[in-house]
Amino acid sequence: MVKYSDIIRDDVKKRDEDGKTDNSLRFSAVKDFATPSDLNSAIPEKKDTESTEQLYTTITDYLEEVRRKVCNNESFDIKQAADFVNHIINTPDLIENFYQSTTLSSDKLINEDYLITHLINVLIYSLKIGTGLKYSRDELLELGLAALLYDIGFFKIPESITRKNSRLTEAELNTVKKHTEIGKHLLSRFHAEHPMLSRVAYEHHERKNGSGYPAGLNENSICEYATIIGLADTFDAMIHNRPHRKAFAQYFSVKELVSAKNTLFPSRFIKTFLDEMGIFPVGSYVRLNSMETGRVISNSKIHPLKPTVKMMFNSHGEKLPEETIIKLEGHPVLYVTAAVSKEDLYSEQ
Repeated sequence: MVKYSDIIRDDVKKRDEDGKTDNSLRFSAVKDFATPSDLNSAIPEKKDTESTEQLYTTITDYLEEVRRKVCNNESFDIKQAADFVNHIINTPDLIENFYQSTTLSSDKLINEDYLITHLINVLIYSLKIGTGLKYSRDELLELGLAALLYDIGFFKIPESITRKNSRLTEAELNTVKKHTEIGKHLLSRFHAEHPMLSRVAYEHHERKNGSGYPAGLNENSICEYATIIGLADTFDAMIHNRPHRKAFAQYFSVKELVSAKNTLFPSRFIKTFLDEMGIFPVGSYVRLNSMETGRVISNSKIHPLKPTVKMMFNSHGEKLPEETIIKLEGHPVLYVTAAVSKEDLYSEQ
């Protein structure tokens, strides 16, 4: 069993001192704790969401153009990619707004091409981790640029493999693994101005214990940017459906990453990941001690086990008639008792 105490301070994860809970507590008895300001502070305003959607579409168009040129063995320019990253890191709150919007509005911000969506998600996750690590603006730029292009080698892998709906053969898996070397080659032309790009593309599947590929690097021999992007890449791959497997729920993916803190990724990066993404990441479905269920819309760095939740179903599994937000961080009696997968949540109704 994963022990969060290995990562989080003991005082953060303690419940109320008396340890008592009111099992008879129901939604109707606590809804007054939610206020309109909770919703406004947790979800980007409509104009911010629309702006984010426009930026998302623009970045998607750029990546699709890069893929076309890579597949045709044509050169491409990364100035536009750098402009995207600069805009994101120079605009107050845009990283968080982008994260909130792409997570909670996934039905609007969705691309049938998993790889394109994956690159944008990893960009945002990586920038959140870099921000948590107190990276400078220049460091965030290099990290973000690398995150947007690190998997570019996949554009050269045949779709018969990347879109295969069954388990890959050993030969197919070996072909997939070549994307790191292909990416290194494609990005090497930008080495003079952005020396970390090709290295990140080559090393993002290397792991702390030497179990990664292509070179079996370990510990400090792995580029720090590659470690951050590798962590973001792993998380995003786990929480989204792939042609050959179904997604894990966010919470269970976090548990898997925490369990790998001394083998695959250094503890300090896992800790920062948890600080920025939360134990119950935005978009997670959770059940409270009141037996109501809802979706996490924001997290508290001080109290990571007490997210802000948009309530969805009452204790009887009935859809709630009105939108209500519960901020567990300031709530005297409510807390999360379990994570729930989206499939299980709706199958229970």
